[in-house]
Amino acid sequence: MPIAVLYRFEVWERGERRLVTQDEVPASTLAMLAPQLTSVPQRPLLAQGPGWLIFANYRAARQAAQVLEETAASVELREVMPGDDESDIPWIAADGTRYALVPGGLAQRVK
Repeated sequence: MPIAVLYRFEVWERGERRLVTQDEVPASTLAMLAPQLTSVPQRPLLAQGPGWLIFANYRAARQAAQVLEETAASVELREVMPGDDESDIPWIAADGTRYALVPGGLAQRVK
């Protein structure tokens, strides 16, 4: 079963802490994070997007989570499954594959 690694970075805005994806991180901060993001294992990566990576198995997802926990403020592992075009799907891969959470599936907070 595919496993999603969900990660967020912490930013301060108007005195409040917010968790955001790399799309919302200032460019200067993103430049510092880039080496860690590119060091995440790429196999067997099925899909990725801002703040999420989907791997074919738990072992690969766990390794990616360990790399990300050094820089991200929040890292979670969630079991996902391919969805259909008619569902409200939170993750859509570049190839059009849609992924949804598995009801009652693995939900593990790493950080």
